[in-house]
Amino acid sequence: MKTRVLLIDDHPLFVDGFAMMLRKSRPEWFLESSSSTAEALAVLRRGVDFDLIIVDVQLPEHDGFETLGLIAEFCPSAPRMMMSGREDGLAQLRAQQAGARGFVVKASPPETILATIDGVLAGQPHFARGYGSCDATPTLSPRQTEVMELLAIGCANKEIRYRLNIAERTVRAHLTEIFNVLGVNSRVQAILRARELGLIE
Repeated sequence: MKTRVLLIDDHPLFVDGFAMMLRKSRPEWFLESSSSTAEALAVLRRGVDFDLIIVDVQLPEHDGFETLGLIAEFCPSAPRMMMSGREDGLAQLRAQQAGARGFVVKASPPETILATIDGVLAGQPHFARGYGSCDATPTLSPRQTEVMELLAIGCANKEIRYRLNIAERTVRAHLTEIFNVLGVNSRVQAILRARELGLIE
């Protein structure tokens, strides 16, 4: 099966260059691009499954951080990463908080961009060195916090589903993401770790 990538970026020259890079180094991959959050959400509503969603920090209407959150509602299990035109430690931290698994600067060499993509696809958080963001305290998105709070009071997946009005598969996807963020393997470990970090009461 082809690796399917969705790139959300409103700079045509960068999109063209990114597509050329993939054609040369990953010719078996499939790339689709959207120039806005609304356009990307329309693609996702068609039910297309992507192996990776890459979001630019600066987008029209919604910024990249808001876009990451909106995308999570449609594809909570799809790995997401962020790109930026400049090096910014705060942006990396915000990207992590919004659910991104990786962050890379657009001006990076192709091999660095590809290494970040490969790392994210392999399930490894991948952030640029030098800012300490990947060593920051783990954080959860607002929706993940809601899931954790319900988990902590003993709710099963079906109960969480009804209380949050989301699909049960979405609950499972959120739990998988939460486990990855907290570095745990079970619901009990997740509750203990989240309380230890002050993420839930």
